[in-house]
Amino acid sequence: MTEQRMSDRQPLEATQLSVVDVESGVEFDGEAVNHSDRGLFFHATMEPPVGAELQVTMSGQKSRVRVLRVEPRRDGFDVAGLIRRR
Repeated sequence: MTEQRMSDRQPLEATQLSVVDVESGVEFDGEAVNHSDRGLFFHATMEPPVGAELQVTMSGQKSRVRVLRVEPRRDGFDVAGLIRRR
């Protein structure tokens, strides 16, 4: 598979996230796995739809994330998306 990332990913071990689906207002928790200048990858307790706009709060900083990929896991979901800092 061809690498499509434009920047390197940096690990974010055990970083708790607060996530809100902007359209529905549904809130859920997540745990960051890694990030780059343009992306965020995290484990979530709920499954956001692909294309959803999420407000993610990490260490007091709010960002918007557009969901690009969701994969089910035994204990939740892996979510990858494009990030925009607010």
